[in-house]
Amino acid sequence: MFFDVFQQYPAAMPILATVGGLIIGSFLNVVIWRYPIMLRQQMAEFHGEMSSAQSKISLALPRSHCPHCQQTIRVRDNIPLLSWLMLKGRCRDCQAKISKRYPLVELLTALAFLLASLVWSESGWGLAVMILSAWLIAASIIDLDNQWLPDVFTQGVLWTGLIAAWAQQSPLTLQDAVTGVLVGFITFYSLRWIAGIVLRKEALGMGDVLLFAALGGWVGPLSLPNVALIASCCGLIYAVITKRGSTTLPFGPCLSLGGIATLYLQALF
Repeated sequence: MFFDVFQQYPAAMPILATVGGLIIGSFLNVVIWRYPIMLRQQMAEFHGEMSSAQSKISLALPRSHCPHCQQTIRVRDNIPLLSWLMLKGRCRDCQAKISKRYPLVELLTALAFLLASLVWSESGWGLAVMILSAWLIAASIIDLDNQWLPDVFTQGVLWTGLIAAWAQQSPLTLQDAVTGVLVGFITFYSLRWIAGIVLRKEALGMGDVLLFAALGGWVGPLSLPNVALIASCCGLIYAVITKRGSTTLPFGPCLSLGGIATLYLQALF
C-alpha cells in the first residue's frame, strides 16, 4: 500500500508534503492572479465587449512575467520561496519590488501541507485535507481581492469532501457527508434570506452559502455550528482590526479558517 512506505520512513511524508506545498503554493499564486482576469475576459467576450486585438489569458499562457518590465521570468527565478529570497524581493531585470504575497502564499501552503501530513500521516485523509487547504487558500485570497467566491472553488471543496467520504478515507460516512452539505446549505441559505429581509440588503453572498454547505461535507452536520462560531469570531476580529465597520466583509476567508480549525479540533479531541 502507498502509505506503507511512509510507515517505514516516517520522515519522508512531512518532507514531501512541505516541498509539494511550496510547489502547489507557487501554482496557487498563478491561479489567484489569473483566474479572476480569465472570468472577466469571458464575461466581456460574452457581451461582445472584448476586441479581437486583446490577447486572452489562461493559467498556462502567457508565461509568467514581471508586471512592470514585462520580462519573462527565468526558470531559476521561479523557484518557490527560494527565488524571492535570493532576489531579495526584486525583479532581476528592472529591480521593481515583488509582492510579499507570493512567498507568503507559498509558505502558507507548505505549512498547511506539513501540518496535515503530521496529523494524518497514515491515511488518505491527510492528502484530502491538503487538497482542501489548497482550494481554501486560493478561494480566500480571491475573495479578499474581489469580494466574491468563484463556483469552481466551492465546488472543488464540495466534491473533494464527498469523494473522500465515498472512498472511505474520511472520518464521515458518505451519508453523514451528504447530510452535512444539505444542513449547511439550508441553514445558511435561510440565514441569507432572513437577513436580506431584515437588513434590506444582501448580508451573505451565495458563494458564502455554497462554501458553508461544502464544508459540511468535511466536518459533518453536528460540527457546522463550530465552523459558524469560529468564522463569526474571525470576521469580528477582522472587522475591528481593519475598521471595516458596516462595509462589505469578505466572509470566505473566515469560513475557511472555521472549517480548517474544526477539522483539526475533531482530530485532536
